[in-house]
Amino acid sequence: MHPVFGEVTVFGTRRARRISVSVRPSGEVRLTLPAGCSVREGLAFLAAKESWVAAALERMERSHPVRLLEPPYATRTHVLRWYPEPGRERVVCHVTADEIAVSFPVSMPSSSPEVQAAAREGALRALRAEAKALLPGMVEELAARYGFRYGKVTVRATRSRWGSCSSRNDISLSIFLVRLPLPLIEYVIVHELCHTCHKDHSARFHALADTLLGGREKELAREIRRYVPDVV
Repeated sequence: MHPVFGEVTVFGTRRARRISVSVRPSGEVRLTLPAGCSVREGLAFLAAKESWVAAALERMERSHPVRLLEPPYATRTHVLRWYPEPGRERVVCHVTADEIAVSFPVSMPSSSPEVQAAAREGALRALRAEAKALLPGMVEELAARYGFRYGKVTVRATRSRWGSCSSRNDISLSIFLVRLPLPLIEYVIVHELCHTCHKDHSARFHALADTLLGGREKELAREIRRYVPDVV
């Protein structure tokens, strides 16, 4: 965990000739290390490039302005609804089994920062509930189907990556996965399950993932790049 940029993805690859850092459209910071380079050396390089990374993240944020949440916004099982109420003095959001209900003073526009903040907080709560209900079961089912063993499964509001697998084979998944089509959710889960056998992105890793994904690994990897982990 980087003190400034949060989660940083570190890749070690024999194809790299030098240390490099890049910023993905999702805001993910990637540090690529050539063979024989230590993580400590990589982090020292990242520290030297801190101002460049910060500027790149700022440019990316400006190029992806925050979109307003408005009905008919919907998650997998929840819909957003406005409830402007006469006499109400403050904004309140309630998340039920199927609704993100935002109540606010009738004199306040739905585009106001207070209403939008409540709607986004409610959408996050809805996505977290859906992720907890859907993702661990999918991991269990896919692991059983393909014969993988893994540790625990956690779901987090992670925007830097869709998923990760620890050295203990614990799998962490982003709650924003539930915004994706099911084939892409399965792609991410299979990708992380393959990391329980291969901790790198070697040819053996990709061969295994491609086999389990019916020869569609590259296609699905390209498709998921169209999405950014977020509420919208």
